[in-house]
Amino acid sequence: MKAFFFDIFGTLVDWRSSIINKAKKLNSFKDNVVNLEELVIKWRKEYQPILDKVNKGTTAWKTLDELHEITLETVCKNMNLYQITDKEKKYLISLWHQLDPWSDSSNGISKLNKNFITASLSNGNIKLQKDLIKYACLNFDFIFSAEHFKKYKPHKEVYLGAVKMLNLKIDQCTLVAAHKNDLSAAAKLGMNTIYINREAEYGKYKNLFKEENFKADLEVFSLIELLKKISY
Repeated sequence: MKAFFFDIFGTLVDWRSSIINKAKKLNSFKDNVVNLEELVIKWRKEYQPILDKVNKGTTAWKTLDELHEITLETVCKNMNLYQITDKEKKYLISLWHQLDPWSDSSNGISKLNKNFITASLSNGNIKLQKDLIKYACLNFDFIFSAEHFKKYKPHKEVYLGAVKMLNLKIDQCTLVAAHKNDLSAAAKLGMNTIYINREAEYGKYKNLFKEENFKADLEVFSLIELLKKISY
């Protein structure tokens, strides 16, 4: 094993709590935090469907920031949240650039760097990732984005393209992710897989996010546990 590729949203950073906590100060949510959490969950529910449309060519290529803008508009209309101003919407979209890491993320990446290549492998666009990685102190060796390949995970080109850019063989690489659909797509191409169980990612809404029945090569609850179980 030579390289660890990491999904970011949910795997290394807590998007749900981060956006909720940082958006509470907005006038539109000061008296209705419940509405805010529902918005954040429904916003995330729009994530994969619009990525699939881009992959199929029914929606033109756009960065994740641009897609977040489109899906936020959709959710606000569906929820009749017409009180949210354009300025507040821009702020909500910017929050994806400053999500808080899980407690083990920064330390885990730094320790892995001592013996392995580490890289992001995220649907987040390059600017988004650079901001987020700096904010969350995720010291990757490399950044790989769907933006490099003009396809979104789980399209095979994202996984194969990242491996090729490091001049490695697919079986020398491992994907670490909190989402079994992501891991399943990587495994079908020959990549090793590690499932990290982030139990708090979706809060009480976990049942709304369906995933494949996939068994990864290794399952852990933190990067610290991962470090204890891998052989150097």
